[in-house]
Amino acid sequence: MVSSNQMVTAPENSGRNNTNITSEPSPPLTPQQINTYLRDGILVVDNLLSCEEIANAQCGLVQTLKEEYGVDVHDLEGTGHKLVEASSTNGAGGVLDIFYPEWKMKIATNETLFRMTRQLWKEAYCHNGENIEELLESTTLMDNGFTTGLENCAANDEDADAGKEIDSNSDATFKWHPFGAFDCNKGYMYIDRIGYRIPTKLAVSIGKQLNNNMPQSIQQQKSSNAKNQKLVQKKKKSKPRPIQRSLTPHFDCCPEKYHDTNNKNKWRPIQCFVSLTDNLQPNTGGFEGVPGFHREFRSWVENGRQFSSSPGDDGDDLSPQQPHPQQCVGEYTHLSPSFDRDIMQRMQHIPVRAGSVVFWDNRIPHGNSYRNDPPVNGISNDDYGGTTFTDVLGTSGSRAVVYCSFLPDVQVNRSFVQRQLDDWKIQRAPRVGDRWIRQEDNSDAADPDGTIREEQVNLSELGKRLIGL
Repeated sequence: MVSSNQMVTAPENSGRNNTNITSEPSPPLTPQQINTYLRDGILVVDNLLSCEEIANAQCGLVQTLKEEYGVDVHDLEGTGHKLVEASSTNGAGGVLDIFYPEWKMKIATNETLFRMTRQLWKEAYCHNGENIEELLESTTLMDNGFTTGLENCAANDEDADAGKEIDSNSDATFKWHPFGAFDCNKGYMYIDRIGYRIPTKLAVSIGKQLNNNMPQSIQQQKSSNAKNQKLVQKKKKSKPRPIQRSLTPHFDCCPEKYHDTNNKNKWRPIQCFVSLTDNLQPNTGGFEGVPGFHREFRSWVENGRQFSSSPGDDGDDLSPQQPHPQQCVGEYTHLSPSFDRDIMQRMQHIPVRAGSVVFWDNRIPHGNSYRNDPPVNGISNDDYGGTTFTDVLGTSGSRAVVYCSFLPDVQVNRSFVQRQLDDWKIQRAPRVGDRWIRQEDNSDAADPDGTIREEQVNLSELGKRLIGL
């Protein structure tokens, strides 16, 4: 069972303690939740946000869409086409380039969220400078019935207890990474985007309208966002494209370079989003992943990105020396329906309630469902134990999430955070981090002195430190 229904209570504000917090309430995650993450590489924790916080975030999203892009969530048929202007992913996953609104930054700097992440760093990733040879030797000894003290990559026996159920007599090398020792009590925020995915039927309908009736100026804007200009030039001859579609199963890492620090601009071992809507049923636009794959990742890569019986298009196995047809694009790696079908067949829907947070290891194949359709047979999310809200986000059935995660305090991330901070100061879309940002954005739009405007500094003390101020 991937989901956890444990109640999470936000701690008292820790005042001026920065990202290196030494005195605070008990850890927010239980040993059972830690074990779930160690086993599955995916963890759902309910009730991160209160009902009031969810409603406030929904109102903020509605306001941002209306004021920044002219999208009225209560009139998506008439204004939904403007979502095109907010997406540099060509509608994939409903991902929108919304980074800095106060309501979003408040979620992204949530103290409990950061404490949960720090706890997962401590339990699920080596942080004391362990090397892979030691772990391989440890695994061999464990297979022969011995213990070595390295089984959990933990700082002490108390830390090891949380992972005991999972790691005793098992391979602990999945915890290793090439970035060395780090302090699990320190970290930075990764400023990410949001997801607002409208129902598939509506996305198709608006796509047809754009194809038939869109003014020339807006057609040119849509064309400028397309990656393949040849397809754009032939658009009138091809089937109209929905303005949004699913996010294809992928990794947010390059498998062959995962254990290499060269040419990396950041290290983000844990990815995360906070959901603003219930998404409890399959095929309703929600998150999907392959639980447990992070523990298979290393052997899969060493075997040429295949299991022992994964055939290629011609029915023959790929050899470890044969290049995979889907090469990495930065830290993004698309899965191939032909070569990776064993993995894709294991993709499963991860149920999420509004206000819940989803963590996943960056070696987990993930995406969102092919379609976003209304619940089957008239069954509502309420019937699955969902939360009932007013129609702040309208009644269309759109899915809304805030992508937010944190970066451990290692050198590559310190450099990354400084460049991210430079962009934040002038409210420019982030220029680093594999966010698929439009390259035609004006990169010279900065204030000459990088002055921080007054409205930008409405962050908590923790938030200021997480962003690098």
